[in-house]
Amino acid sequence: MKRSPLLLAGPLLLSLALSACAKLETPHPEIVTDGPHSVLVGQRIQLSATTREATDDGYQWTSEDPAIATVDDTGQVTGVGAGETAIKVTGTRSKLEARHVVVVMGVLTSDGGVDPNQVPYFLAWSGSPHADTTAEAFSHWNKDGLVPTNCARCHSSEGYIDFLGGDGSNPGKVDAPAPTQSVVRCETCHDSAAASLTSVTFPSGKKVSGLGPEARCVVCHQGRASGKDIDAQVADAGVVGEDTTSPALGFTNIHYYPAGATLFASQAAGGYQYADQTYDSRFRHVPGFDKCNECHEPHSTRVRWEACATCHPGVTDVTKAWDIRQIASRNQDYDGDKNRTEGIYYEIQGLRDRLLAAIQRYGSERAQPLCYGNAHPYWFKDTDGDGTCAPAESVATNAYASWTPRLQKAAYNYQLSRVDPGAFAHNAKYIIQLLHDSTQSMNKGLSVPFDMSLLVRNDPGHFNGASKAARNWDSSETVQASCSRCHSGAQGYRFFVQYGVGQQVPETANGLECSTCHENFEPDYDVFIPAQTWLPDGKTVNLPGQDNLCANCHIGRASKATIDTALAAGGTPRFQNVHYLPAAGTREGTLVRIGYEYPNKTYAGRLTHMGGVQCTSCHVPGKSNHTFRIQDVWGERCKTCHADQTEAAQLRLIHLSDYDGDGNTTESLAAEVEGMAARLLTAMRGVTGNGLCYNGDVNPYFFKDTDKDGTCSATESVATNTFAPFTPALVKAAHNYQLSKKDPGAWAHNFNYVGQLLHDSVEDLTGAAPLNMIRP
Repeated sequence: MKRSPLLLAGPLLLSLALSACAKLETPHPEIVTDGPHSVLVGQRIQLSATTREATDDGYQWTSEDPAIATVDDTGQVTGVGAGETAIKVTGTRSKLEARHVVVVMGVLTSDGGVDPNQVPYFLAWSGSPHADTTAEAFSHWNKDGLVPTNCARCHSSEGYIDFLGGDGSNPGKVDAPAPTQSVVRCETCHDSAAASLTSVTFPSGKKVSGLGPEARCVVCHQGRASGKDIDAQVADAGVVGEDTTSPALGFTNIHYYPAGATLFASQAAGGYQYADQTYDSRFRHVPGFDKCNECHEPHSTRVRWEACATCHPGVTDVTKAWDIRQIASRNQDYDGDKNRTEGIYYEIQGLRDRLLAAIQRYGSERAQPLCYGNAHPYWFKDTDGDGTCAPAESVATNAYASWTPRLQKAAYNYQLSRVDPGAFAHNAKYIIQLLHDSTQSMNKGLSVPFDMSLLVRNDPGHFNGASKAARNWDSSETVQASCSRCHSGAQGYRFFVQYGVGQQVPETANGLECSTCHENFEPDYDVFIPAQTWLPDGKTVNLPGQDNLCANCHIGRASKATIDTALAAGGTPRFQNVHYLPAAGTREGTLVRIGYEYPNKTYAGRLTHMGGVQCTSCHVPGKSNHTFRIQDVWGERCKTCHADQTEAAQLRLIHLSDYDGDGNTTESLAAEVEGMAARLLTAMRGVTGNGLCYNGDVNPYFFKDTDKDGTCSATESVATNTFAPFTPALVKAAHNYQLSKKDPGAWAHNFNYVGQLLHDSVEDLTGAAPLNMIRP
């Protein structure tokens, strides 16, 4: 079959998908090129340029590789050798630049066709889904003769270019129907409008910027709906209550292969995200395999399995990839089947099966049974009640119509998990959260709910992308410089440990990615060890072993030095927050003085411990599958010396006294610290006339106790009710109290040090040694 040169290949989108129109960027000064994107060796094509939102009286044309193609002063391009290059055009007055990609093809064959071996990437492209004219995505409208404007964007080359404004029209919509069987061609992705695309707006209205070539993929691989559409439909229908049936409600289909919606997760808000939950952000893989065109070969769209096998031995195809499981998730059982070794693909399957069961029980309890079929519109009346859609049931006339808001939302997320078959790789955590929350919501509508006690929603610790530590900056979609050190993954962390200052990071994190702590990923996963640890006052210390890596985030953000400096500067004394999990500061004791140490007192130095004093001596990354939880290594690592305890929180050992003065010398060290902290809070309340209370869950933590009942109620725990004024003595005591609360393992990290701080704080506030308390 003879092919037109314009049907030949170029860098292509990931895999076939459908999508609705989305708003693009507002007009800005730019140069737009026009003309063919392919030429035979020895032949010529003519290019032209237009300047938008600026003025030019001429253009300069240059070729990036004259060995492949040359260009003259008028924009006429001559093919020189087979290959791919770009023609750069520069406005003489505006100095704006644009690139027009050109594919040069070799000589014609004897029958007048083009020799595929002389066409860059032709063979790879020709076997891809993007080149298949018989595929449903390109042939669905054959009988109509044209692809309608609302579908042409992703089902024709002409529509795609029209949507981006590459044909000179306004971007953001398709102006005319497109021909059928118009596959993704060379010019589809090499059009100047596509090549310059850096942002994409999703159906939710959320815009993701700063993209590279993957932006061309996400234009179509984003779905055609979002959770916002369901909320709008419910509002328009005037439905009150989650379980009210209305004929104005119906199933909303996100559409097919919405990989971008899965990948960008809460940044795109493609799933139905429940209002009382927090969701992961964009999945970040290892460098070099983090974008569409890095994991998928752009022309064939096949996954680069040989590269995957570097870190995932034995993975040669998708069925082997189903067995992959991220290391930190190996202690998690997401679907509750008690299998923690199965691949994350199977965890998603298990959760999806649970959700379908909940959906079907919901229908049955309401005498409106439904089933899921593989034909549009997917949800049908289960007339025989057997739980499956028989061919006779999977017909449009039998479409399910008894929709409630609760059912709509769950069915939408169920469909998202099915129509992105690569969801397990694109962003498994996001899909797990959507399926978990949908099942939980369905349970609220069931008279006999399913047991969810065994299901796990989020990853542990560093990898919990739905935690406040990861999601606190979502509203601004950037992590500010003062926080990026520990809350933006590798980019912010690496910058800080090198320079001692933070930088604004434009993308919120979904937990720590591997490159935060590792220099490479094969063969040895070498650990990155910073040269020093930066203390809150800007000074540095060099901790032994690998501890600088952990301590730069677990050292705290306030200390004796920062408090003394602030008090010496005068003005109204203010509480300084040590910040969260300052474990390294506690462990180092007086060597770094994270606690407020009082004059004429001596304080414990670095922790001594027979099992080792490095962070990873107890928080063993390899043996705990990178959860860093003590309990995950207790039996293997700790039980040798602590045979009479089953968990760390029970430890007491050589500390025999009644430190908190409650008369109990057998309670755990954790309980002793809690008791000492309670004594300190009582002393703080005493010097304020019981006008102070503490709420560890709400910043800035210390509030006015207006009813003087000793607790901070919801109405008291608000910024307008912040406790003021602090005295210097209260600033110091509050700091030590907060340290004991925000390092929940302080009793283990350095019991003597934290106990001394609490004891001395009470003494400083009251003017006398605290009755019955013993200083460690």
